[in-house]
This record gives sequence, C-alpha cells and structure tokens, in this order.
Amino acid sequence: MKHFSFGTLVCAAVLALALVIPTGTASAEEAVPTLTVNGVGSAQIAPDMAEVTLGVVTEAKDAAKAHADNAAQAARVQSALKALGIAERDIQTTRYDFSPIYDVKDNGRSVTTGYTVTNAVVVKVRNLANVGKVIDTALANGANRVDSLEFSASDPSAAKNAALADAARDARSKADAVARALGVRIVRILNIYSDAQSHTPRNFMPMMMAKEAYDAATPISAGELSFEASVNIAYVIE
Repeated sequence: MKHFSFGTLVCAAVLALALVIPTGTASAEEAVPTLTVNGVGSAQIAPDMAEVTLGVVTEAKDAAKAHADNAAQAARVQSALKALGIAERDIQTTRYDFSPIYDVKDNGRSVTTGYTVTNAVVVKVRNLANVGKVIDTALANGANRVDSLEFSASDPSAAKNAALADAARDARSKADAVARALGVRIVRILNIYSDAQSHTPRNFMPMMMAKEAYDAATPISAGELSFEASVNIAYVIE
C-alpha cells in the first residue's frame, strides 16, 4: 500500500489550483504549477580547535581577602597557561562575580557570613593535543571550576557545502518520486531556500573540581563535528 505525505497532498492541491487560475488575474510565472519539497543532508569533519571554560572560585569571611585570594589564583592560572603556549589573545574573561554569602537566622534575619568571588575564562586551544594539558595545568595552578569543553573547526566551509549538496540530492530524489506518483514531469527549478548549521556537542563537566581530582591526567577525545543542512526547492512541473 502506498502512503502519501501531507506535503504530497498539498502539492497536488497546488497543481490543481494553478490549472484553474484565470489568465487575466495572474502572471504567467504565478500560474505555473509547482512542486515544492524539502531536502535534508549532513556531513562530518574533524575538529581542529577547542574552547575550555574554566575558572577560580574563592570564599572568605573578609571581602578584601576573598578578592585578593581570587586575583592571585586567577593570575597564577593565566600565567601557567601562557607558559604552556596559550597566546594572551586566546584567553578571554567571560564572568566575574563578587557576592556576599548570607546565613538566615531563626528569626528570619539575614546575616553576611562571608564573600564568594568567581573569575571564569574561556581558553581557545588551537592544538588539540594540548587540551588535556590545558585542563590539568589550570587545575594544578589554582583553577577549581571547569564548566565546559567545546570543539570546533577553523574552516567548516567544505563540510557545510557537502551537507548542502547532500540536502539538494535528497530534495531532488523526493521530487522525482512525487512527480512519478502524480504522473507529471519536472521542468525546471523555480526557487531555492537553503540553510546549513553545525551541531557541536558541548561537554559539560562538574562545576567544582575536588582537590583529589587534580592529580590525574585528563584524557580528551575530539571525535568529529556534524553539519546539517536543509533546502526547500520549488520545481516547475507539467
């Protein structure tokens, strides 16, 4: 038993309507019967860069000490990363937060018991062999927060184009199948809409790293990136 999608029924309806439109009320281009289909495609590429989001969180009863401790640890982390070969332009501060710590008493009154300071940075790693070293070095020098690790490609154009080509082939295959089922012939393409997007897996890590976790080397596997594309093509049929 053959099944027709909702899109196929719509296309048939468009064909029928187009054939009965009076020539005096529409242009020749608007009156032509069309078949519109959507195609999807994908392509993979190996990443060559990574971004690690990490930071330093400190707490102290005194505001000045909380700030000073955080500043010293954050500076030590950044110096160690630069010594590892990370350029200054590849280290960007993404969050700085200074907040009081409150303790709510039995009578409902809030009392400030200390302060917490968070300084987070995104580190761009251009050599994937160093991703694990970057994490280990940061933790060994004062970082106690690792939020995420994201891989990317410096030039994804080839993968995007391959995904679009795959989507175009998928659209044509669907159009041919529908045309055969309806007993019509595809004449030409009327218009095309296309879009390509990457689906980059973001690996989230525990927000706070335990001190005993610092001693182990961090294994990292880059895997591959996937790009997905879609095209919407309107074909003129007869």
